[in-house]
Amino acid sequence: MRCDAERRRPVAPGAERRLALAAALVLLALPWWTACAGGPGTRSVASATNSQLGPAYAQWLVGAAGRIATEDERRRFMTLSDDFAAADFVESFWARRDPDPETPGNPVRETFEQRTAEADRQFTEAGVSGHKTARGTIYVLYGAPGRTDYEVPRRGGSAIEVWFYPDDAPVGLDGRRPDGSYRFQKVGDVTGLYRPGGPPPRPGVRPH
Repeated sequence: MRCDAERRRPVAPGAERRLALAAALVLLALPWWTACAGGPGTRSVASATNSQLGPAYAQWLVGAAGRIATEDERRRFMTLSDDFAAADFVESFWARRDPDPETPGNPVRETFEQRTAEADRQFTEAGVSGHKTARGTIYVLYGAPGRTDYEVPRRGGSAIEVWFYPDDAPVGLDGRRPDGSYRFQKVGDVTGLYRPGGPPPRPGVRPH
């Protein structure tokens, strides 16, 4: 299901830009382990937020989209200055990933949007949309895990949720196979990637 914001003409920037900047500041005020899956070299939510755009697009790169995008696409997105340009960017982004442009529909985009809706339903917490969270990012990229289990952390805290993917799991939307397992732990009101022996990860999107 495509977002209505992408179907209608975007409104003039002005107030929308101020709202986007306010939304970015709210996210930065949240505990820094809140949002998406990351790893070494991750980019922060702030660096993936284009505050010149309205709320429908400002954080479009936060989550799985930022993992799918190329470095050039990420740079170009951050130079966009209005929602009209952002809408065109999103359309071109998915058109480049259409495996068969001659036929109706785009299965890659449709899979992304279906999984995004499901991630929002399952993983939204502490005011953060599910598809922007650590679990939501992995879910959108690779689909549901083959198996889920739980571990008791040695250093205390809430149980560690473990997602397992089989060795023959299909390639994800980012063009990669998932790791064999991903571990998540809830700290306070939010769930992030579990880091043994260290603090929870900063929110961000992993660059290629």
